[in-house]
Amino acid sequence: MMGKKDGQMEIIIVDIGELIPENHLLKQIDKYIDFSFIYEKAEPYYSKKGRPSIDPVCQMKMLLIGYLYGIKSERRLVEDVALNLAYRWFCGFDLNDKIPDHSLFSQNRIRRFTDSKIFNEIFNHIIRLCIEKGIVTGEAVVSDGSFIPANVSEGSLIEIQREVEQSTVHYLDVLNDELKSMPGYKEPAITKKVKKIVKSSTDMDCGYINQEHKKGLGYLTEMTIDTENGIVLGVDCYPANRRESDIILEHIEKIEKDTGLKINSLALDSGYDVGAVHRGLELMEITGYVSCISFSNDVLKRATRYLPEKDCFECIGGRYLNFVKLIYKKSTQNYYRLYRMPKDQRKSCSSCPYFKECAFSYGESRINASAFYPAFYRNRQRYETAAYKSMKRLRGIWAEGTFSVLKREHNLMRMKKRGLSRAKEESLLSALALNLKRMVMAIIKRDKATIRSFIDMFIRTFFKIYQSSDFCIA
Repeated sequence: MMGKKDGQMEIIIVDIGELIPENHLLKQIDKYIDFSFIYEKAEPYYSKKGRPSIDPVCQMKMLLIGYLYGIKSERRLVEDVALNLAYRWFCGFDLNDKIPDHSLFSQNRIRRFTDSKIFNEIFNHIIRLCIEKGIVTGEAVVSDGSFIPANVSEGSLIEIQREVEQSTVHYLDVLNDELKSMPGYKEPAITKKVKKIVKSSTDMDCGYINQEHKKGLGYLTEMTIDTENGIVLGVDCYPANRRESDIILEHIEKIEKDTGLKINSLALDSGYDVGAVHRGLELMEITGYVSCISFSNDVLKRATRYLPEKDCFECIGGRYLNFVKLIYKKSTQNYYRLYRMPKDQRKSCSSCPYFKECAFSYGESRINASAFYPAFYRNRQRYETAAYKSMKRLRGIWAEGTFSVLKREHNLMRMKKRGLSRAKEESLLSALALNLKRMVMAIIKRDKATIRSFIDMFIRTFFKIYQSSDFCIA
């Protein structure tokens, strides 16, 4: 006989949490992470007077769901939270609760969270929690940057003329202090130059980049990942026309300051192969493993070898070129180390059979190297060692792999919002969503390993007692 529902209504008391499987991602995140710390972070942004606002923890959890499950539209996010029981339960809404309108997020950005500071504080809190749980160690860390296209159309591109100041790059205060203490240092000349810059009329913060594999207007998102469990330690966002080597040292210094983590080893690609980067990492007591690139003006092409213990070069004829002073070149706005023979040896240098090969500048044997060439050379010595190959492999897995996952699954393929602070907000929330997933996976993996170890120990103890003469079966 064919069955047919009678359509009669029935009143049922339902606990939404009981309907969600224990192995559901949101159930696991809620189990291991207490989000109540957000109230303290958000308190300065709310007035003491007026009507109560929508719970900031609910707002943050809704945003996280959007990035956890790749929901690109905030209108669609509100609809999904209303319809999906797991989403509704995770955000703290009952079945009869009305889900806040999508305008809640945009109005908060305009009126309350005008910068990405609160998102950065929440992100750092989760990192410190990972450090406490031993999920993050800082032993082996990798960094990389990736180009994220801006939310602009080709029709909005404009070319503007802007007067820019050209000066030497600022890396770290301690690095600049060391540079100033070297002989021959002179204050850099700041020159102004009118340049044509490509911008977008709808997003003036993004930068234009024109490289072989990436071209257009967008942002450079710099991230650092701990290779123990793939947790993203820090996120920074810049216009796409910034160089990665110019920003990496301050990026790493900020991570150590915000999280209290001590980084021991750092792997970088060849885009960071700059003497100042190598020396800066040494001053921060970090062992750098930076991929080397071949320079057209490599100083070792003009000398047989470099002697690090004496900080000098040995020329083809067996004579030594010692470090004399720094030289500042206005054309490149960089400092260089001048290596030259003593005056009493330069006269005999002209009679050397190799003189024409090495006397390439001002009719004498001299070498202009990076201002931090000794640190640059020490990184070259680590190149192709077993430790370097191991770190290079980890960088390929975690740095490139992390950006791949963020773009494919967590809304970082293209910036949805405009402006530098909004771009950083998107990058932070995308990385935070991935961190929550990897953090939960690491805790579950560790718990399973602990249980397995306990069972193995129990079995070994049982058989040890069983095999002893004191054990008998009645």
